[in-house]
Amino acid sequence: MSTILVTGATGNLGSKVVQQLLDRGHSVRGYARQSRPSVPASVEVYQGDISVGSGLAEATRGVDVIVHCASLFQEGFATDLQGIRHLVEAAKANGSPHLVYISIAGIDRSPFSYFQAKLEVEHVVEQSGLPWSILRVTQFHDFVLSTITSGEDEKTSTITIPAGTRFQSIDVREVAGALAALAEQPAAGHVPDLGGPEVLTLEEMVQTYQRVYHKHHVVRSAGPETFPGEYNDALRSDDKLVPDRAIARITWESFLQQRA
Repeated sequence: MSTILVTGATGNLGSKVVQQLLDRGHSVRGYARQSRPSVPASVEVYQGDISVGSGLAEATRGVDVIVHCASLFQEGFATDLQGIRHLVEAAKANGSPHLVYISIAGIDRSPFSYFQAKLEVEHVVEQSGLPWSILRVTQFHDFVLSTITSGEDEKTSTITIPAGTRFQSIDVREVAGALAALAEQPAAGHVPDLGGPEVLTLEEMVQTYQRVYHKHHVVRSAGPETFPGEYNDALRSDDKLVPDRAIARITWESFLQQRA
């Protein structure tokens, strides 16, 4: 049994990593912004803001592994860029724990500023002097679902989505399982990407969404004039796909059926 710290422990991914590690019999610590986060009773909670490094000295003391899930799409990307530097500094002051980092497939092929920030975080991990493992994955099913619902207008019974967009989405539970497995193994450096089981157009994904949820909205596919900017450019790009690494098993339709 290891003592493992999970940053971003209350997030969509971090919370599932916490549960996976508990199920495997590990002693788990959670690092989060909230003073009273919703975590299992056996999890030792450390409060702090990773962008300024508060609470990290205490959280990293005596841990064997750190699973770094804390990330935030924000101006300046302080949670990612400053956070990793504070985390590495605290971890090195407390020994040499194995640092496991979750990253995004295709970030080395994309000019998108958030992806470039994630790539810089990878470089900091690589040069940290700590034993490390980095896993890149494709977008979560939850992310695609939010992309669809954000374009949904119940008043007009329409769903407006960015045209020319494909995803290879993956279930967050499978990603959490892969991170938990990495935390139990020696540092492995860059491990092979983990991709969702199928590549689908966003139009195909909306069709499945409507069928599962019994909706009959008119689907409107719109171009860059409706969805401008680097964020939407990144969504339209196939740089984020890794079809040769379609390893995960939970399909988009299965994900929706389980939620329904």
